[in-house]
Amino acid sequence: MSERRFALVDFTHMNRAGCLRLYEAGHTYALSRAIAHAATKRELVAKQRPPGWIPPSMFQLPKVLTEAEVIEADAKLKALQRHSLEVVDPEAESWNRLRG
Repeated sequence: MSERRFALVDFTHMNRAGCLRLYEAGHTYALSRAIAHAATKRELVAKQRPPGWIPPSMFQLPKVLTEAEVIEADAKLKALQRHSLEVVDPEAESWNRLRG
């Protein structure tokens, strides 16, 4: 599943297979959920082009999004998904409140 994101700055990402990908500022890309989450956290991308956005200097080196950051984001997204799918047992909740 991918998410479209607008690159605010130039950045690179090397995946587990060793393939380096350059994302250029001012372009919109389809990113995996984990890459989109990690890049958003680092303020490298936005859901859409912000009003008044100005491209960064062409002399600025690309930022680097590490695979470790992407793996961490993927783990967080999976944990959130597991949590959202958990079934809440109202009787167990009532019992826990009475005991506590």
